[in-house]
Amino acid sequence: MGLLVAALLLSCILAWQAVMAAHSHRYVTEAVLRDFARLAAGEFVRRSTADIGFNAYYPLITAIRAATPPSPPGALPGTEAVAERLEERARPSLKLAGCFFRYDADLDKLSVGGSIDPPVREKLETELRTLEARAASSEAPYTTVHAVVGDRAHSFVVTSLAQKSGAGRTPQVGFEVSLDALEPWFLRVFERAPLLPESLGGGRLTNEILSLRLEDAAGRERFRAGGEGWPDFTADVPYGDAYRGMFKGMHVHTSLDPKAAPLLVIGGLPRSRLPLLIALLALTGGFVAAGIFQLRRERALSALRSEFVSRVSHELRTPLTQIRMFAETLLLDRVRSEEERRRSLEILYREARRLGNLVESILQFSRGERGAIRLDPRPRHLVPLLRDWIDSFQPLARGARLVLDGSPDAAVAAVVDEDALHQMFLNLLDNAVKYGPEGQTIRVGTTRSGSHTRIWIADQGPGVPPGERERIWDSFQRLSRDEAAAIAGTGIGLSVVRDLAQLQGGSCWVEDSAGGGAQFVVQLPAPPEAVAEP
Repeated sequence: MGLLVAALLLSCILAWQAVMAAHSHRYVTEAVLRDFARLAAGEFVRRSTADIGFNAYYPLITAIRAATPPSPPGALPGTEAVAERLEERARPSLKLAGCFFRYDADLDKLSVGGSIDPPVREKLETELRTLEARAASSEAPYTTVHAVVGDRAHSFVVTSLAQKSGAGRTPQVGFEVSLDALEPWFLRVFERAPLLPESLGGGRLTNEILSLRLEDAAGRERFRAGGEGWPDFTADVPYGDAYRGMFKGMHVHTSLDPKAAPLLVIGGLPRSRLPLLIALLALTGGFVAAGIFQLRRERALSALRSEFVSRVSHELRTPLTQIRMFAETLLLDRVRSEEERRRSLEILYREARRLGNLVESILQFSRGERGAIRLDPRPRHLVPLLRDWIDSFQPLARGARLVLDGSPDAAVAAVVDEDALHQMFLNLLDNAVKYGPEGQTIRVGTTRSGSHTRIWIADQGPGVPPGERERIWDSFQRLSRDEAAAIAGTGIGLSVVRDLAQLQGGSCWVEDSAGGGAQFVVQLPAPPEAVAEP
């Protein structure tokens, strides 16, 4: 049992290690997929800033600067003037300009060619004052300014006009970016080519495996493409200072479809083995429990066999002692009368029969344990058989000072094996003699019930308690009452009766007798047709 329990504990440890290994494998795989999602987001940041910065912001701010008159202060370019200075391929960028503005640092004056909220205007003025101090030394063609006012994000593109003749600071011009108008540009970048390298997945990876969402600095969604999103495999990449910070404050959220895992990771995303491991562990536990149960049962059977050997030895010793004693009496001619001689011979006969019955029961039990019992059930009249067995049992009945009353129905027949039925009958009679009082009347009878024939033997003993009427048919089982009374017995007689009855297609049970004792009933199949009486 200790080894089995140790094996179960070892199985639990192995199962736990397998679960942890699978968990670690899945964790690493998920981390790799998130890294690929981050790679795709970084590529989108690079492509979108390069495309929009070079093909939209740069030509548009260049056209605005060229179309803005140097004087008078506050002069702004018109939309048509800006459009004339744009090449045909750059004309769509004009939709990105929400409004034009100009800041004259000498006058500290901001001029806006359109409506702008006062808080936004104030924020822009503050940013332009700060920007003007370093604009002259900057070599960048334009600068982006970002601000969050209330719950909305704003973005501005600013550049300096050419230096005016004479003294004074250079005015700054620019436009507010219409963030809603950026969506077609982002879509063009997303649909242009796969964001993941073609070397991954053998060129079979497209942007359909991605879910991409772009948020501005205020957290408002500005663009969405791809699938619905897979939260477990999501990466968040900020634009940061990419391309001179043109989209600073914006974030790209990219997630990867787990179905694409086999193309990106060897073996794909591992499935959870926990249900299988639990099932195997439960099965192992069941085997261990069954092994422990079998060990306990084996120990119990071993104890029962030892007790059986002891009982059989005791059962054999009693008749052998009687046989030896009375045989010596006869051999030494110590009998005082012919009646004593006859009495001694009857005792010898009775004990020999009893010994033979015991040996036959043991042999039948051994054959039953090995499955070696071979029967030949045939339709037979029971009357001649039972009368013959009752007559042969009379010497034993007289020796026990009891009356054996046999009144079988003459018309009753059954499909039986004669030798098996004889053994069953003798075992039941022997039990009735053994457990009944002296001077009792043992009754034997037969009845027909439908398609079955019943043979019953009733005694006048103490009977069998209702709670014990099933257990007494098991091997090596005896009533504690009988063991306390030191009544000899092996515990296999009724087991042999039950096994032989079942092998002949019948059954047996015990019930209360009309005389106050126990009535043992054996039910056997009746022949379908009448059997000729011998």
